[in-house]
Amino acid sequence: MKISKSFFFLFLWLIFFSFFIFTSMKGAYSKKYEHTIVPSPGITQQIHAGELTARFSLEQPINWNVDNNMSKFNGPGTLCVNLLLANYMDRENTGTILLSLRAENFSRTVSQNAKVIRNNLDQQFCFPDISLSDVVYKPATLLLEGVDSPPGKAITAWMTSDTIQGTVRRNDVVLDKSLIFSIDAVTESSAKRMHDIVLTILCCLSTSILFWPIKTKTLIKAGTSHS
Repeated sequence: MKISKSFFFLFLWLIFFSFFIFTSMKGAYSKKYEHTIVPSPGITQQIHAGELTARFSLEQPINWNVDNNMSKFNGPGTLCVNLLLANYMDRENTGTILLSLRAENFSRTVSQNAKVIRNNLDQQFCFPDISLSDVVYKPATLLLEGVDSPPGKAITAWMTSDTIQGTVRRNDVVLDKSLIFSIDAVTESSAKRMHDIVLTILCCLSTSILFWPIKTKTLIKAGTSHS
């Protein structure tokens, strides 16, 4: 009966342990911190930039607005750019757009289907698993490009007269405007790794404790039989 109980509790513990490992791998136990390091400029005299058709480009400088505590950004993390776009009153658009983040020796590009862009809402473009110290505080730019959208089937980006972030270049022509965007940095703590280590140790100890009475009883029986 005691052996059956031991196996029963071991079975329950293994189910719990497997569930923890699954959720841990999915990131449920990791603690994430989000910092808005580039706030959105003020929206004044809002105007669209024109259709993002093939070979159409908008280049926007970035004015980093972070504090001097670079310890937050020493490790890997994710930078997410929130860019105000429009699809011309829910028009069905086609093609692909690209957003590139460039800084000194760093360059990363993400793509998005024009069909999924919603009207007059921020579209988030994320650059995961990058060394934040390679980008933050460095001279950097955003490059928004149209790839293959034809005229009448392309989306657009909104611009503002508030040029606190610098002035945008449209097809290499400098405008007295700025894209409407913000940037968030997402970092993750090491608490997840410590939880995994602690739970693994506890699982091993619990298994030993569960089987200790069984082993002891077996040794006693073996000693008795020999005597």
